[in-house]
Amino acid sequence: MKKFPETPESIFKEYTTDWQSAVGHEVESIILYGSAARGEYVAGKSDINFLVMLTPVGITKLREAVEITEKWRPAGVQVPRVLTRDYIHASLDSFPIEFLDMKLYHRVVFGSNPLADLEISPQNLRLQLERELKGDLLHLREGLLGAGYDRKALRDLLLRTIPTFAALFEAVLFLKNESIPKSSKEIFQKVAAIANLESGFITNLFDLQEKNERLYREELWKIMEDYIAQIEKLTHYVDRM
Repeated sequence: MKKFPETPESIFKEYTTDWQSAVGHEVESIILYGSAARGEYVAGKSDINFLVMLTPVGITKLREAVEITEKWRPAGVQVPRVLTRDYIHASLDSFPIEFLDMKLYHRVVFGSNPLADLEISPQNLRLQLERELKGDLLHLREGLLGAGYDRKALRDLLLRTIPTFAALFEAVLFLKNESIPKSSKEIFQKVAAIANLESGFITNLFDLQEKNERLYREELWKIMEDYIAQIEKLTHYVDRM
């Protein structure tokens, strides 16, 4: 597999067959999540993310599935998130943001749906949200220093933050009992309006993604500085929630 699939759907059958060939009936579910499940997939640019739910016996046979990850990596398929049903329910208090993101937008590729009935605790969600926002704010600052004069590194860093912060912003909207848009850009814009953030960084950030522009280093620094300032402002907003 060397070619990026035109659509995620085009690989569902083969990907499922590969897992069934590797671990047999120990596969309970395969779920598509992430940008591809949101309808934001762009062939050659977007990753494809799967959750693979295995039985307790199946989770001990991961060595049998190494060939699958190697086969699909060149096609943009990320190493799957492999879980058991018990692990999911025992980890809702530890990873509510991750499970909320998957619960909101996913597609069942095979088997049952372990995400449909998940109950997300607002208290656990707010605590993780505060922790993750403050941690990612530090990473942004460190990224600016670490990427420094490397324009490609700066650009790649900015683009990598979009799915990370989209999941965090979803959590803000969930806690505010607001409807959650499907597109990442709309999620950013809605949180900016609710938290009274200056939205200019959103336009610049998504222009960078959508238009594939080659910006000067000073322009990238300015986007990063604006980004950092608004995320810091959002951390104060979440602190007061």
